[in-house]
Amino acid sequence: MSKTISAGRTPKILIDNIGGDLSLVGWEGDDILLKGDDDEMRFKQDGDQVTISCDDDVSIRVPKGSLVYINMIGGDASIRGVMGGIELKEIAGDLSIRDVESVAIDTIQSDFSLRGAKGHLSVKNAESDVSIRDVDGNVSLESVADDLALRDVRGNVSANVSEDVVLYLNPQAGNVYSITAGEDILLVMPPKANATLT
Repeated sequence: MSKTISAGRTPKILIDNIGGDLSLVGWEGDDILLKGDDDEMRFKQDGDQVTISCDDDVSIRVPKGSLVYINMIGGDASIRGVMGGIELKEIAGDLSIRDVESVAIDTIQSDFSLRGAKGHLSVKNAESDVSIRDVDGNVSLESVADDLALRDVRGNVSANVSEDVVLYLNPQAGNVYSITAGEDILLVMPPKANATLT
């Protein structure tokens, strides 16, 4: 069953608790479109603020400019095309993010991949593998329990990783890259890179 909610082009969306998987897509439309089981899905609206929760899987389309805050996802999540900023407290399953603005995450319990962020990325705690590519802003990873693959980051990089790191780096003047790995680091740089390694 699907529900349509009108809350303007830049709504604030609080996704409180998703019991199953979440698919979240930013689109050109002005409405928020919810698809899920009627009995499992709940939402309330207060002006441009919309709160959504679902005990099972849910698919949500939101205006591209939405600001999204997610409290808890019990399953996997796929998020793409949301340009208003994303905050995520905790996810139990895998997380895949594509073509967004800024992202701030507290805890990811499974694998995490991100491709294409115009803003900054910060992750406090990733309990499995992390793969990041194509970020215009800064990347801060406080704790990664498994491996990290990082490529095409144009801002500063700070990462604390328990296992291996694969890093493709084209150093930019004035940027700082601080990577700690519990095991191996493979660093790939352009032949003419102007960098000091410590």
